[in-house]
Formats: sequence, structure tokens, C-alpha cells
Amino acid sequence: MRYLNKIIFINSATIKYAEIIVGGNVHFIGTQGVGKSTVLRSILFFYNADTQKLGIKSGQKTFYEYYFPSADSYIIYEVAKETGTFSVLCYKQSGKICYRFFDSEYKKELFISEQNKAFESWEKIKEQFNKHQIASSNKIDRYEDYRDILYGNNDGKKEYRKYALLESKQYQNIPRTIQNVLQSCKITSEIPMT
Repeated sequence: MRYLNKIIFINSATIKYAEIIVGGNVHFIGTQGVGKSTVLRSILFFYNADTQKLGIKSGQKTFYEYYFPSADSYIIYEVAKETGTFSVLCYKQSGKICYRFFDSEYKKELFISEQNKAFESWEKIKEQFNKHQIASSNKIDRYEDYRDILYGNNDGKKEYRKYALLESKQYQNIPRTIQNVLQSCKITSEIPMT
């Protein structure tokens, strides 16, 4: 079984640093303003990669502005699978949210210096990856490409197969269903009458 195991925020969503384990059963409780919606939106973003469908109301900061306010803002998703762990780095570059898959569980030293400061560019993080001999994917800067990798629609891109949660060319309803569940929307199924 493959599942989202952990979310790490670095200088993201007003959080300097946090590791949140979400594998298994999780229950979010707390008063207003403690970060429940922040975590839920980041989970939803992992599954649907669509900044427009996260339940952010008009007048609030956009997902991009709130979660990636600076060059050293990151969200890292750690995914457990049968044969080990991989992670997904989300960061901003050239006005876009970009992704890189990498073959390792999350390790703080890959993103935070000995002086306890987040590295300010992919190039600095890549130096740490090389130092620790961790392979990473090319930069993915299209949400469609990210979803194709995550849901296993990888025709001709066998190197991404190891990062798939499942293998399907027809996965489009999965992110939508997860969105409906996390946003407590009404879920209906229309079956055509024959």
C-alpha cells in the first residue's frame, strides 16, 4: 500500500518549521487559527495539484502567496510504499510552483543548514542531494504532469513509475473525489438509465 505519510513545512504558511505525520488515522482538533485548514489544504494540494480548488475564499491570500511567500519556502511530502519511501519537494521558481520527486525519506539536513536556515535555492538543495547520493527527478512545473506521475499515467516515462500511488490512465475522478471528501462536499453518482 502506498500513502502520504508526512508533510513538512519550511517557511511556509506562516510556519517556520513543522513535520506533521498523516499516515494512518488522523484527527484534527483545535481552536480557530491553529492550522487545521492549512494542513488540510496542503494534503488536498498533494492529491489534486490545483491551486484553484482548495476552498480558499475570495479575499484570502492565494495558495501560492500563503504557502510560498519566499525563495526558501518549501512543502515536502513523504510517501510510504511497499518497498521504501520517496518524497516530493514543492517550491517556487520563476513565479510557478514546481515539483521534484526524490528517492529518500525526508531528511532535515537536505533542506536546512547547520546554522538552522533553510537553503534558498534548488541548487543548494541539489548539492545536499549529491552529497547524500540521493537521486531526484527533473523539475516538473505543470500540474498535469505531476498528476500523471502521481497517478501512474506515465506512458514513455518509465523512470517516474516508482513514484506512482497507483497506475491508471483514467484517474481524473480520484483527485475530484478526494477534494469532495476533504471539503465535505456532497458526493453524487449519476448512473445513466439504459
